[in-house]
Amino acid sequence: MSKVNVLYVTHSNKKGGAEQSLIHLMNYLDVTKYNVYLMCPENTEYLDEITIPIKVIPMELGTLKEKWGAVYLKKIFSIQKIIRDHHIHIVHANGWRAPWYAAPLKILTKAKTIWHHRDNAPSKMYNYLLPFFFHKIICISEYVKGTIDKRHENRCVVVYNGIDPQKTTYSSNKKPFKLENQFVVGVFGRIVEWKRLDVIIDGIKRLKDRIGDGCKLYIVGGTAIDGSENYLNQLKNQVKALDLENNVVFYGHVKNPLEMMSQCDVTVNYSDREPFGRVIIESLLANTPVIVADSGGAPEIIRHTHGGLISKDGDPESLAENLEKVYRMTKEEYTALSEEGHRNVMKKFNMSHLIKEIEEVYEKILKR
Repeated sequence: MSKVNVLYVTHSNKKGGAEQSLIHLMNYLDVTKYNVYLMCPENTEYLDEITIPIKVIPMELGTLKEKWGAVYLKKIFSIQKIIRDHHIHIVHANGWRAPWYAAPLKILTKAKTIWHHRDNAPSKMYNYLLPFFFHKIICISEYVKGTIDKRHENRCVVVYNGIDPQKTTYSSNKKPFKLENQFVVGVFGRIVEWKRLDVIIDGIKRLKDRIGDGCKLYIVGGTAIDGSENYLNQLKNQVKALDLENNVVFYGHVKNPLEMMSQCDVTVNYSDREPFGRVIIESLLANTPVIVADSGGAPEIIRHTHGGLISKDGDPESLAENLEKVYRMTKEEYTALSEEGHRNVMKKFNMSHLIKEIEEVYEKILKR
């Protein structure tokens, strides 16, 4: 039996959560059944993390506002030729920009089209029109599925992002709880306004007022992807105004965030309508509980894993209360919470299980 040729399409040359999830997906794909092609920018930085044989097809997918018209059509026809020349059976578009380039291929080619929907976009063009051009839409949470127009419900399937415990390196030496009487809180990810780091800083101020000076917040991430230096400066001014300069550390980007997550007592994800929250499952993998806002797909992870607490959406007081709950835990209570989160994330968000759901989608649309 001949293999199925799958073309993954992504616009980003830098590794964010969507790209990390795509890397895990490709690495777990059964290469006895599938040949893998990856269409990505020429200078993509994460190719060395893909461990299976792939054929890379360099292609810049520019911002649509800049590419509509003749330039956009020329790009579409170039992709059409690639699909024909390589006998592609499935086009799997990753993220929010790639599907706009993959959508016309449902009409122009015989390939089956899949949109891996990882975002929250309040747009009728995005949530009503775009789904017509895909045989299947893989949503990364029930929340994301709920943003798609109900008329496309039969096209949608929820497959959560997964962890890769075999290839993910992190320290097995979990930091003892409140080591040297320091309560360490971590925030991981891009520094951008919808991550609501300002609310988290406000929550840390309220926590400090409750427990004293023994709390430390590490903000781990950078502004390179979003160009959000102005927001970073606002955060630094906020820290200064709240007299938190000894309590908040802007740590910058790190290559192996799980190593640092294992050195935190708790991590926080307080994003505004986070579609999923890869850093949440990574923190649980590192044996560190998570506090999330009751917003987007993040609470789904906590309800599945029981590895943390859910706070009121956008409420720094509720965040401070839950941070204090963790702080006041006994070592036995804390260990039980950490171990349950780790055990359940290994069970329910393991790529070795989730890849079977992805391959089942492939098999069904090919039969159809």
